[in-house]
Amino acid sequence: MGSRRVLGNDPFQRGAAERPPATPPAPPPEEATAPGAAGAREADGASRPPGGHSSRARTEPGGTPKRGGSSRPAAPKKPRAPSKRPAPPATARGGRPEGRPPLPPSAPPPPAETPPLPASASPAPAAPPAEPVPVPVEAPTELLRSPPAEPEPHIPAPAPAEVSAPTLTWTPLPEATSAPAPEADRGPETGAASVGVSLVEALREAPGLLAEAWSAIEAAVRALRAGLGAAGGEQLDVYGRDARLSEAVAPLVDFLYSRWFRVEVEGAAHVPAGGALLVANHAGALPLDGPMLHEALRRERPNLPEARWLAEDQVFYAPLLGTLFNRLGAVRASPDSATRLLGEGRPVLIFPEGIQGIGKPFRDRYRLQRFGRGGFVKLALRTGRPILPVAIMGAEETLPLLGKLPGGLLGVPYVPVTPLPLPLPAKWRIRIGEPIHVPPGAKETDLSVVESLVEATRSTIEHMLRELLGARGGVFLG
Repeated sequence: MGSRRVLGNDPFQRGAAERPPATPPAPPPEEATAPGAAGAREADGASRPPGGHSSRARTEPGGTPKRGGSSRPAAPKKPRAPSKRPAPPATARGGRPEGRPPLPPSAPPPPAETPPLPASASPAPAAPPAEPVPVPVEAPTELLRSPPAEPEPHIPAPAPAEVSAPTLTWTPLPEATSAPAPEADRGPETGAASVGVSLVEALREAPGLLAEAWSAIEAAVRALRAGLGAAGGEQLDVYGRDARLSEAVAPLVDFLYSRWFRVEVEGAAHVPAGGALLVANHAGALPLDGPMLHEALRRERPNLPEARWLAEDQVFYAPLLGTLFNRLGAVRASPDSATRLLGEGRPVLIFPEGIQGIGKPFRDRYRLQRFGRGGFVKLALRTGRPILPVAIMGAEETLPLLGKLPGGLLGVPYVPVTPLPLPLPAKWRIRIGEPIHVPPGAKETDLSVVESLVEATRSTIEHMLRELLGARGGVFLG
C-alpha cells in the first residue's frame, strides 16, 4: 500500500484511505429533516453490511477519493435557463429520493440529483459528463454541510379561554349640581341662547307692567299659531270653542283689557240670569269689541254662564281671524245658534250693524248704521228674552279705518288699512242699559212690533254714546 496524504481530522476518512476498497460500501444513512424520513433511515440500516462505517467520502478503486457518492466530479455551474419541466421529487440527503428502497451493494451509487428548485425557477439542463478530475490533496475532503435541523417540538396551542358575555348594568347618575360653565367656555350660539333665556326669565319675573306685557306677547304668539291652525287643544265644544286655548291666550286678553284699553264697565247688574240679548254698536277696523264685551261680563258677572258673541260670516271667512275668534268663543251668527245659546241661559252678544259697522271710515265714527231687518227682535219675540242695549266707546280710535284694499283673493270683502299694525291704547268705556222687554203675546211676524223695538234699541244706544262722548276727557286718557 502506497503512502497517501490525507487531510482532515475525521477518523473515518483516514481509515478509508488506508484500507483497500473491497466492496462498495452501502450508502450513508439518511438523516431525516422531516418527520416522514424515519422510515428511510430504518431501510438504510437494514441494508448496511456488518462492520461497515458511514463515510462521507468514498474512494475509487484506483484510490482517488470521491465526494458525496457521485461517480463524476462536480461540473462548473452554468446559468440556469428557465424551463417548463416540472420540478423533480424531493430528495433526502445523499442524492436518493425519499421513500425509494436502497440500491444493492453491487450497483454503482446513483448520481446525485439536483436539489429541488423553488416553484418560480426551473432547473437548468444537465451538464455533459466530464472526465473525473482528481481532487487535490490540499483540498479538504470534508463536505461542508450544515448539521441537520432538529424538528421543532410541537407545542400545542393554548385553548382559548372561555369569555363570558359582558353584563351591562345601568346606574342612574345623580342630578348635576355643578355650576354652569362660564360664558367664555360656551360657543357663540350657546351663549346667545343662554342670554336670551336669561332675558326671558328676567322679563317673566319682572314686577308689575313689564311682566304682564311679556306674558301678553307670549300669549299673542300662541294666538297667532292657533289662528294658523298650528296650536290649540283637541277638546272643542259644540260651538268650536277651545277652553285650553282660551286659557293660554288669557294673559293677552287680560293685558289688553286692564292695561292697554283700561276698560270701564257700567250697568253690568242689568244683565239678568237665564239668558238675554245684549245688542251693541260695532266699530273699529277689526272687531275687537266682541272679545272685550265678553271679558267684561266674565269679570263683572262671574255668576252667569259664559257669554258668547255672534260674528258675521265675513269674519269667519277671514284668514287667521275667523279661526282664532271661533276658538275663543265666537259663534257664527244664525237664528238657530242664538236660540240654542239662549236656551242654555247664556248672555248672547249681538252686533246688528254687521260688516257695515266695522267697514265705515274713521270720519263716520260713532254714527250708527242700519240695524238690519230686526233679526235680534224676532229672536227676542221667539224666546221671550229681554233686549239690553250696550254702548261701546273707544273701539273707533283703537283701530281707525283709513282705507280698504280688495280682499277677494283672501275670501273677504276688503282688507282694512290702519295707521299701525297694533291697536292704539285708547280708553274704553262700556255702558249696559236697562232691559227692554218685548210685549207679551207678540209674534215675530208682527212687523210693527219688530220695527218699534229695533228703533227703540238703536236710539237708546245712540243716546248712551252721546253721553259717554260728552263726558270723555280725552281719547287716550279718558
